[in-house]
Amino acid sequence: MLRRSIQAMIVMLVLMAVSVSAQDGLALMKVEVGARPTGMGGAFVSILDGPNSSPYNPAAAARTSKFTVSLSHLAYWSNIRIETGYFATNLTGRSWLHGGIRYAADDNLEHRGITASSEPDYMFNLHDVSFKAGFAYQVTDQLIAGVAFGWFAEKIDIYQGSTFNADLGLLYEVNSDVNVGASVANLGSDFTISSVDGVESAKIALPVTYRVGGSYTYNRYLGAADIVVLDDEFHLHLGAEAWLHEYFALRSGYMANYDTKSFTAGASFVQRNFTVEYAFVPYSGALGTSHLFNLTVSL
Repeated sequence: MLRRSIQAMIVMLVLMAVSVSAQDGLALMKVEVGARPTGMGGAFVSILDGPNSSPYNPAAAARTSKFTVSLSHLAYWSNIRIETGYFATNLTGRSWLHGGIRYAADDNLEHRGITASSEPDYMFNLHDVSFKAGFAYQVTDQLIAGVAFGWFAEKIDIYQGSTFNADLGLLYEVNSDVNVGASVANLGSDFTISSVDGVESAKIALPVTYRVGGSYTYNRYLGAADIVVLDDEFHLHLGAEAWLHEYFALRSGYMANYDTKSFTAGASFVQRNFTVEYAFVPYSGALGTSHLFNLTVSL
């Protein structure tokens, strides 16, 4: 079974190299979600963390013992906000249900005509939304497989469109300290957005994202590294976490080969069944800093 699991990881890595779409849409769906994953630079494909893991790997939502809900708010640049809500719960001893919603909005965009002017013709908004639900299943004592199915919708001004998509993932627990994982997210057909009068855009490809990576735990310290393929480019994501106390953790991360982002940081505070988390991503140039707040509750 170990040999088959390694083969599956290799197949996933090969797919990363040959199957990436050149152009995609739904740009706001590319942003890292969840304060803990974001604080660790998005290096999260091999980390079991219930609902916070499902956007990165549908298999990593496993091992959730209670019904757990994670809610987050992200202030992204100056006028973009992203709201998320994810859940995970145990169905049987070897299977888990997970799902969630991600809503992103860019408000007060300026519409201008062909003729140059100091004032916009009018203001409009952009809205992206994603609904997903899936399962994680314990195939063996060490191998977990996951799948999720979802629906994307995008509205820009008077144009709107939607399409279905799917996520696939594997997570292998090498031992109690080492995990490896691989996933592909947002697989689906191209779609278009159209207006009520029938004007239609060119075909838009989904933001397909491929991940493969591993993590290592030593006492209260966690390190992780992922290779991420997005927009025809390879990126290296690194993350580290230290629990300074059973109630408090600090973390940091690094995302390589991006034009505007690199370092990330964050913190967690745990009290009984509640976890409050914060992460920030400083962007280069004049793009400012994004702030993400997360509340996770186990019932």
